[in-house]
Order: sequence, then structure tokens, then C-alpha cells
Amino acid sequence: MADASFDVVVIGGGHQGLTIANYMVRNGYTVGLFEQRRELGGGGCTEPRPASGFRSNPCAHIIGLWSSPVNQDFKLHERGLNYIFSEVQTSVVFPDDRCIVSYRAEHWDRETGDTIPDMEQIKRTIGEIERISPRDAEYLWKIEPQMWEWGMAASQILWNPPSLPGEPDPLEALLSNPESGIDPRYQSMTAAEIICSMFESPELRTWALRVLNSSAALYPDDILPLPILLYTIPLELLGFGGCCIEGGAHNAVHALQRALSEEGGKFFVGADVDLVLVENGRARGVRLSDGTEVEAKQMVITSIEVGQTVNRHLRDVEIGPDIRRKVNNLRWDRGGLIWGNIAFHELPRYRAQAWNPDCGKARQVYLVEADVDYICREYHHSHENLRPGNWPDKMYFWEATDSKFDASYAPRGKHISILEFAAPPASRLTEEEWIQIKREAPEQFLRYWQRFAPNMTWDNIIATIVDTPYDTQRRSDNFVDGSWVILPLIPSQWGAMRPIPELAQYQVPGIENLWMASGSCHTSVAMLACASYNCYKRMAQKYNLWKPWEGRLY
Repeated sequence: MADASFDVVVIGGGHQGLTIANYMVRNGYTVGLFEQRRELGGGGCTEPRPASGFRSNPCAHIIGLWSSPVNQDFKLHERGLNYIFSEVQTSVVFPDDRCIVSYRAEHWDRETGDTIPDMEQIKRTIGEIERISPRDAEYLWKIEPQMWEWGMAASQILWNPPSLPGEPDPLEALLSNPESGIDPRYQSMTAAEIICSMFESPELRTWALRVLNSSAALYPDDILPLPILLYTIPLELLGFGGCCIEGGAHNAVHALQRALSEEGGKFFVGADVDLVLVENGRARGVRLSDGTEVEAKQMVITSIEVGQTVNRHLRDVEIGPDIRRKVNNLRWDRGGLIWGNIAFHELPRYRAQAWNPDCGKARQVYLVEADVDYICREYHHSHENLRPGNWPDKMYFWEATDSKFDASYAPRGKHISILEFAAPPASRLTEEEWIQIKREAPEQFLRYWQRFAPNMTWDNIIATIVDTPYDTQRRSDNFVDGSWVILPLIPSQWGAMRPIPELAQYQVPGIENLWMASGSCHTSVAMLACASYNCYKRMAQKYNLWKPWEGRLY
């Protein structure tokens, strides 16, 4: 006899697990969610550090949940989740004291979720680009009518399951339109080839490639899924993107948890699921590591990465050798990051503020050099081969100082910034080497930062703490090899092939009522809950559940 019983058992309490649990409880099911760690949230975490009175987000930081249908379906803004949008979305500063400033170019209605482009701000941003490169500004105006179609097609792809035969494919429709402005060759070109075909100036090329590296965890010499490009470039350069969450990223998790609890859903922390119990082709429940058995009367949903699902939770179930072999051959070698959390007295005084005083007001400030040869040919190699004492001279990191917008991040008059730097997978270095990297990182960050903002010296620093891919991997088993994207977004692990074709429709063959709502599935981009939302769409089709997307775009 089971020790507890629910209609639906959800494995994992990150934002994907909480999202799918909310959809289930909204349909009247009793739901029990089980989280291995002592706290809900996964990568959506906020901690008091690196010194008394400061807080930082040691993992998820670029939050797009405001634009997610999940936000509207559960009215998260009514459950304590407040988004802060800066007037300046991003900027890129160069060591020759020039910069490009991108002004926020969309208005968001928090009650309806509708977004409206701000053409005056787009004009303002393109005007800033024109100061650097008139040809690139001309190109952006030329494609301005088409880029809305690009963004809409990409959004349709992100917020829908991979198309089944007979279902519309937004990408195919876009590519078949000769007026779309999309070169069909983009599907087989590297990021560097695409960006260099779009933009002429080294400044735009370098900035765009660094943005793609941050947004998609792919390097310039990688071939990337075309929807990722369409969702990111040129829209992100023109003022579209994430925001700051008041009080920290963990407040997004708090809002999802409140929504779940208000509808009667239950969650359990420190509850490590060891096994999914399967009989006669049905998941009948789970067994925890302490031996507790929990019955699932209707279904089991896992939000855990696919390797744990097939190799641990289903280790006693015959699912076919090809599935396990393919899962075990997935690539995890993208998405490693070093995050430096640095508390300081005085905001960075960028030399480029003489070019445009607004550059330091951005949510994200990219620090790069207009060196196309370096970012196309050496950037990947130099970051992947990071070792103690062997740091790249050109670090190309970005910084985000959320205390500029939310005073709760730091004591009055003080500030805290997170710096993001691409790094190799956790397994490339030993534990001792990663510890040494953590020791060296603050000095290396300041060395590069001072090229752009001379006041960022040790005299200005209060405290630092650094997270590496090794730390990210230890934070959660979902971050395999320290990859923050759960499963890298390469073409062979995208769409109808994500994570593998047999699992792409969010179910395990041969187990009728086991569903997968993990970021290993289509798709995991920032903290948007795409995978769990798309999984729920397939469930709603099968079980005739609530379909909140009817009457809206997605």
C-alpha cells in the first residue's frame, strides 16, 4: 500500500515542475510535487551574498517570464511577482571610448500580457547604430518590416510542441515566403557566417555574436537552430529582451508556488525520487530514496533532465536500448559559465559615457572589442581552454548591476553586479583547478573591466564571490556538466529531435501516462517555462484539458 496518494505526481520543483503542476491542479487534479533539494526553484534562486546586506542571483538571471503565457495563465503579478524594466535595455562599450546604446523598445501590459513595439525607441537605437555604422543602420531599417515576422515565427516555434505531420510549421512557412528576407542557407551556416552576412561593421558583428553566445550558449563557429537566431537577432539588439525581477529571481519561484498552493497543490522538499514505478505499461507512482511510495492515480510527470529519467528513475524499466544509447550520447559541452558576483561602492564610470551618457544605465553592459577575427576564430578556443593562470586577454564579458533598478539588492549607496563569462564544461577541469579559477577570477574581471571603466579597482570593491560550471553542476543534478541550458541548443538537439526523436513529444514510448516536462525537451531558453507549457499542450490534446491558448497566438 502506498504511503501517500495523488492524482498526479510531479518530479522536480524548479520552474518547469512548478509550471506543469499548476496546469494540473487548475484542471482539478490532486497534485503532489517532490523536490530533491531543501528548497524549490532549481536555477531560480536568490541568496544573501557576497557580503551582509547584499543579494544576488547565482544562476538564472536573465528572466523572460513576463513574456511567457504562463505569467498570464496564473496571474503571477498578482502573487508577488513584479518585473522591473529599464529604459536602456542593453549597451555595448568598446575600449576606444565609443558605445552603442539599445533603448527598451516594447510596452508590456501586465494585465493582458500584450506587448506593443515602441517605434520611437527603435528609431532612437538605430540612430545610435548609425553613429557607428551607417550601412548597418540602413540594413536594419531595410529588414524592419520582416523582423516582426521573424520574431512571430520564432515565438510560435518556442511556445508550441514540435510539429506533428499535418500540423503547421512556422519555420517552413517563413522559409517558403520569398519576401521574408531569410536566406535559406542560414539553416546550415555558422553563427559567424550569418552575422557577417547581416552586418558590415566589426562593432555590430562582435556585439551580435557575443549576444548569441549569451542567449543561446553557442559559439560563433557553431551552427545554431534558425529560430534561436530569429528570436535573438536583430530584436535583442533593438531593445527587446529580459528584465529584472524585484527582490531577486527566486520571487518568480515564490509566485509559482503560491499559485500552486492556493489551488490546493502540495509540494515536498528534501524528497528525492529514486524510482518511477511502472506496471503493465503505466506509471503507478514513485518511490523516494527513503523507501516512501507515492501513488499516482492518473499520471507521473517528470521535470528532471532526460539522463536521470532514463538511467535512474526508469532503470528497472525496459524502454529499448536505442533510447538509452541515444540519451547517453547527447552533447552537454555548451552552456558553461563563470558568474562573478561583485559588490562595490561606486557604479562603473565608463569612458564611453562621453560618447553616450546612457551606456552605463543599461540592464546589461557588454564589454567587447571590435575584433571580428578574434571572436570568430579564437574566442571559442580561448574560453574552452581556460585553465588556472591561462585566462584570455580579451574576456568579452557582460555585467548587470540590478541594484541600479532595485534598491533591495544592496545597502543604500552600494551596488552589486553579476558578470558573465563563457567557460568550459565542469568535467574539463579538476576540482582543485576550479577552486584556483575561483581565486583568480576577481582579479581577471577587474583587469579587463578597468580598460572600460578605470574606477573599477580593488579600492572600489567590497566583496566578491564566484560561481563556476563546477558549482552550477553541484547546485542541481539537472545542470549536467555545469550547463545552464539543461541540454545544449544545437541543431541535433532541437525541435523534433530534442532530446531525441523518440522522446520529442514529451512521452516515453511504452509508458502511457508518464510525461516529460523537462528543459531537456523542446525547449529550454532562459526562464520561460517553454518545455512545461508545450508538454501541457500535448496533454491537453490527449485528455481534453483546459486550453487557455485558444483565442490567442500561442
